[in-house]
Amino acid sequence: MAFRDIVGHQRPIKWLQTAVSTNHLGHAYLFHGEPTVGKRLTAIALAQYLHCEAPQYAPMPDACGLCRSCHQISQATHPDFLLIQPEDMQKHNPKITIDQIRDIEHLVIYRPLMGSHKVCLIDQADSMTQEATNALLKTLEDPPDHCLFLLIASRPEHLLPTLRSRCITLRFSPLPSVSIYEFLRNRMDREDADARLIAAFSEGRLGSALSCDPIEMRVKLRQYWALLFGEHTPTASQMMDMSEGLVKSNQVPEAIHWFWSGLRDLLLLTLDHSMSPALYKDQETTLRQLARQMTPVSILPLIHELNQLERGHQRNLNMQIGLEQFFFHLHGQLALSHSQ
Repeated sequence: MAFRDIVGHQRPIKWLQTAVSTNHLGHAYLFHGEPTVGKRLTAIALAQYLHCEAPQYAPMPDACGLCRSCHQISQATHPDFLLIQPEDMQKHNPKITIDQIRDIEHLVIYRPLMGSHKVCLIDQADSMTQEATNALLKTLEDPPDHCLFLLIASRPEHLLPTLRSRCITLRFSPLPSVSIYEFLRNRMDREDADARLIAAFSEGRLGSALSCDPIEMRVKLRQYWALLFGEHTPTASQMMDMSEGLVKSNQVPEAIHWFWSGLRDLLLLTLDHSMSPALYKDQETTLRQLARQMTPVSILPLIHELNQLERGHQRNLNMQIGLEQFFFHLHGQLALSHSQ
């Protein structure tokens, strides 16, 4: 992976290339933005360039992406490169522990063996425990000149302000849907319909787009459509059962995303009837019928409720109760719109 292989993010990449070429590279950076948007790939590309055995300098600094050092960086086996990420990724809320941060001491105590920098990449830095954060702060207070720290976070607000203040921050914005669509069509040879569906669902996150299976996506689209706007109004007991089922099957984050996408499609149609649904195209007729009955004022609180549910999931709040309330409010609004 080299800078030239990364789709989008030209502004932060050029900023880093300029810092390298003018010898003004800082000692700590915080790359923040949506999950799977390209932050980690950019950090790895920077580490590869700093250790590349055949670097390129024109038109801008870049790694060859083929030498032994580039390969070792991508595999996290380079002696001057340390990758730290949450332990036990299968857990609901994995953490980076203080013992992992203490591993940095063994990295920074000696000068680089092969390149110009010792590079420490901390992925999902916003998942550090309080003890781990405090330990990292001590290291960043007086970092060795030969060390570079790259912190990656999707929720930078979860990091201590004192930690953020010690880093140069670079924001990575979601890519335009058309960029993801073109990448899938031209470089991944996806079918047109599949590329459009994935581009709409990924919301500018190329990493998510690359992991999508269009067949599985269409199954989930029908599944979550039935939960969101099913043909029959569910009873209170059925709404409670739906909520319990989503929690027990660990589908809450996924469900929130699909529900949010459906309500977004509906909201856009209420604002402009000439538009088409971005994701739920197969349900366009039903969505247009709902759009004639509902207003943005009735939809926006439901979207806000989903946003609150997402934050609550990150804080380990009771998701079943939150989902039950969402379903009650949703079908209450739908019943009200049908009666008018």
